[in-house]
Amino acid sequence: MTTIYIEVTDMQVSIRELKANPAHAIALMRRGEIVQITSHRKVVAELVAPKATLPAKQTMTDEEAMQKLMDSGIVLQMPTKPMRLGELITFPPGPNGQTMSELVLDMRGPR
Repeated sequence: MTTIYIEVTDMQVSIRELKANPAHAIALMRRGEIVQITSHRKVVAELVAPKATLPAKQTMTDEEAMQKLMDSGIVLQMPTKPMRLGELITFPPGPNGQTMSELVLDMRGPR
C-alpha cells in the first residue's frame, strides 16, 4: 500500500488579485489549500473549504422545541398560562387631522 502525503500550504493573494481573478483563488481552495487574502501585505481573511455540509433541518414539535430551549438554559421553566396581550390602543387624529403614524414620520424628518 502506497501512502501519499499532500502538503497543504498557505497561498497569499492580495485583494486586488482576488478581484481580478477569483476563480484562481477558488481553485486553490478546492485543492485543499488555505488562501490567505492580504491588504497592504497583512492577512485580513482566509478562504477555506467548508468542513462539511450541514444536515437538513429537522422539524420539531412545540414540546420538543421548548425542551431544547430549557436544556440550553434559554428558558428556565415552562409557561404556566398563555400570554395575553392588552387591549389595542387607538389614538384619534390630531387637531390637523394627522394620524399617529404620519406624526412619527414627520418627526423623523427626511431620509
